[in-house]
Amino acid sequence: MKAVLSILSGVLLPLALPNDYFLYGNPWIGTICLVPVFFALYQTRSLKEGMGLTALFGGISTFLSNYWLMYFKDYAFLTIGSVTLAYCGVYAVWGGFFWRFSRPHPYRPLYMAAIWTLFEFFKSIGYLAYPWGLIVYPFNELLPILQIADLGGIWPLSFLFAFGNSFVAELMIGNSNQDLIRAPRYGICLIATILLYVGYGYYRMGTPIPETSRIRVVLVQQNMDPWEMGKEIENLRTLLELSRKGIQQLNGMVDLVVWSESSLPRPIQENRQYYQRVPPEESFLSFLKQWKSYFLIGNPVVRRTQDRKEVQNGVVLLDSTGMILDTYGKRHPVPMAEHVPFYEIPLVQAFFTKVIGLGGIWALGDKDTIFRIKDAGGKEIRFGAPICFEDAFPYLCRRFILAGADLLINITNDAWSRRMSAQVQHFVVARFRSIEMKRTLIRATNGGVTCVIGPFGEVIASLPMFQKEVLSIEVPIQKESTSTFYTKWGDWFPLLLFGLLLVTLLREKKTFGEIQSL
Repeated sequence: MKAVLSILSGVLLPLALPNDYFLYGNPWIGTICLVPVFFALYQTRSLKEGMGLTALFGGISTFLSNYWLMYFKDYAFLTIGSVTLAYCGVYAVWGGFFWRFSRPHPYRPLYMAAIWTLFEFFKSIGYLAYPWGLIVYPFNELLPILQIADLGGIWPLSFLFAFGNSFVAELMIGNSNQDLIRAPRYGICLIATILLYVGYGYYRMGTPIPETSRIRVVLVQQNMDPWEMGKEIENLRTLLELSRKGIQQLNGMVDLVVWSESSLPRPIQENRQYYQRVPPEESFLSFLKQWKSYFLIGNPVVRRTQDRKEVQNGVVLLDSTGMILDTYGKRHPVPMAEHVPFYEIPLVQAFFTKVIGLGGIWALGDKDTIFRIKDAGGKEIRFGAPICFEDAFPYLCRRFILAGADLLINITNDAWSRRMSAQVQHFVVARFRSIEMKRTLIRATNGGVTCVIGPFGEVIASLPMFQKEVLSIEVPIQKESTSTFYTKWGDWFPLLLFGLLLVTLLREKKTFGEIQSL
């Protein structure tokens, strides 16, 4: 029965997250999706059983919510297979902590919410981080309650929604007068927290953020996968046609044209002659000269040292002459797919090339570039350009803002996933960066979601997914006189929880299992 409950949660969580049935997620399911697995843990009698239940839950939920990873080139085993297996192990290890804090205790619902928040936090940092499938994402459209993220990131929200689930599980298992006495207290605490978050959210959204300037941008969504062989010139023609259309929609008065990740597979800096003649009817460099605009383009960045050449998954900023003004190389590539540790070791390289079929890897980016352009009035506009799923990492986006970026411009290639739900999952993750730092986020993708997100997480404009289209828009740049509390202090909330739980463990003279016999 307990295994069935874990499986049920393993299905409910993916149903709550953005999926093919509920494209932007289902918050109602989100309020109960963890209840079955928490209820099962409350009834376990051994550490081994608790670890097994969480591993079962984690494996099923990971596979069902990320099934689109199987379309990542020809590496289905490496992507969806390895991710699922890896997170079975991750959930099993954390299952020990979940079991430890699921023992009968007056504060068990709060402990379970805290340990779930810490699990999601540690799951979302480091080289192997994968901040998908978090409990906050089903609630991504409830903007007033989400504004608390500018104080503590998404972690106070993780705590709230996990607390709601653990509270319901506690109600289901309550079988004593003590449980009946404590239940109203937890209910009041939960309702008070929700009201506090919502109240702060409405106050925050009712406080205007000053507009410092505007930028006229053209976001090109070519709806073509740059990885498809033999379509390089066709893809470039489409990019040029859509760019021309977008520039004309703004009467030629455009500050910046943005192309998605890997739009041009050949490094511009090493292939200028090629781009001077391709496409033959009107070359890429000839096209640039027609417009007084900057172009931000997904393009490999080459770094040369004395002994070798490194190529980064990058973005380049060009002026109308085709001169490269600045570059940024992706600093957090997809682990074990875009980048492999110790790849220079022959044995490691042979395994990934001959067994897995990996054609090569990207080198790690080496700097946090702040791009600078001037608008029509001569005012300087600064921005960071996180690539692909880098907009899922708060610490990385914080660095751009702390370094002086006025806004963020993300370029992404998600077209390979072939599913709208995959595009929306990425969009949902990204919109929290706007809320946390109260800055505009522009997303230029080749399949979706191409959009402009305001500082409260609101969608200012967007394009339909998987269509060849262009978004021409004048984007307001809004900026407060001081950075948000979260921008300044980062992930203080989970660190506080970690400290409180550690103090609790040290002060306990008896284990939770000894407090009340099972």
